[in-house]
Amino acid sequence: MDVQKRKKHYYQNNSNNQKKRKQLSLEAGTMGFLCTCNFREKDCVRDAYKLLNQFADEIYGSETTKDNDNDNTKVSIANDDPVSDTEQDNEDISTALNKEINELKAEYAKPVAARRFQVVDTGVKNVIFIRSTLSNPLELVTKIVTELEKTKQQRTRYLLRLLPIEVICKAYMNDIKQKADAMLEKYFAQEPKTFSIVFNRHSNSNIHREEVIEDLAEIISKKNPGNKADLKNPELAVIVEVIRGVCLMSVAPNYYKFKKYNLLEICNAKESVNNTKVRTNNISCKVFIRTAVF
Repeated sequence: MDVQKRKKHYYQNNSNNQKKRKQLSLEAGTMGFLCTCNFREKDCVRDAYKLLNQFADEIYGSETTKDNDNDNTKVSIANDDPVSDTEQDNEDISTALNKEINELKAEYAKPVAARRFQVVDTGVKNVIFIRSTLSNPLELVTKIVTELEKTKQQRTRYLLRLLPIEVICKAYMNDIKQKADAMLEKYFAQEPKTFSIVFNRHSNSNIHREEVIEDLAEIISKKNPGNKADLKNPELAVIVEVIRGVCLMSVAPNYYKFKKYNLLEICNAKESVNNTKVRTNNISCKVFIRTAVF
């Protein structure tokens, strides 16, 4: 009887876990951020959460309420006793820790659908998707890559590429063309733009690269006859990522300037430029020395 009870309990737990996984799978109708890494997926998710939350707080403000801050302020005002600097520092550290703990508790207490950022299962190794409640993922990613390009300060270790995803639909050509037509309207219907179409496919053999590129290029041309393809340095890159049974799409400005939105390469670009300058200076010095000798 104990064995039967264990088996029943075991299968019940498995069914519950499967339901949870199903709820957190990549689905049509959502938006967010596509991340890539090299095997360290958990560390990549940690990097992504930290980076996205940091910049999202700068742009949109923190999601948590400031009730705890107000309570702490009332306590400090009511306390008229002299306090040493050491005690004050300890209180500040304790207050900061309590605030962080309360923020984490409030975040995990939210329903999954209400969280600003939530990782979901893509079913593909080294490819991670973070669903978001933000209405414009491109705004956040643009802020991140612009800051990294300016400062060259590396903010992640395991997170490689960070792509904003505006549209997710079923991986059928009719669905892709329908959703792409609505998405491309606001980018290509006004002033003429140069563009390229970047296509990647993961665990899917039904969608073909040439067909997608031709159909989307036709849609873009119809939006404005002045739109022209430019594979080397386009103003806008149309990103198409097919992952199993869904298609993820977005439009990324300055795609090649920002190293295909590879965060590590953006930060390392300064080193390559410096190395080129060093080599050039060394060559100039050698030429000068040879000229002086002769």
